[in-house]
Amino acid sequence: MSYRLTNSLTAMIFLALCLVLIFVPQLIYWLFGLAGNTVSDFLANRAAFLFLGLAVLCFAARNTQSAEVRRTVSLAVLASMGGMALLGMLELWRGHAGPGILVAIAAEVALCAAHARFALIRRNEADGKLHAAD
Repeated sequence: MSYRLTNSLTAMIFLALCLVLIFVPQLIYWLFGLAGNTVSDFLANRAAFLFLGLAVLCFAARNTQSAEVRRTVSLAVLASMGGMALLGMLELWRGHAGPGILVAIAAEVALCAAHARFALIRRNEADGKLHAAD
């Protein structure tokens, strides 16, 4: 998958998460088997804008020809989604989240896999190997 397509799809996923967390956070609570309350609504709204920032970052960087920018954006996605996947597994293991968290973990791992090839390119090879299809 090209960098442009990877980042475009990632931006759409992040934007969708932002909108869900703002307008229907109960969907996330239900999926993860959590009880919603004013504190969880407050945190969901704040997390929504983190996803909005990531969506803007991915969308804005989708056409860049700079391998270093591609690497940096993909490292950011890899770090955030990898951390979320690990945290999701921990919370499932601890019994703080229901089995619905596996849907989120699968999506997070898929995003990590999609961005890994751009994030893990060696710095000294980065600028010399961009192709028109990317």
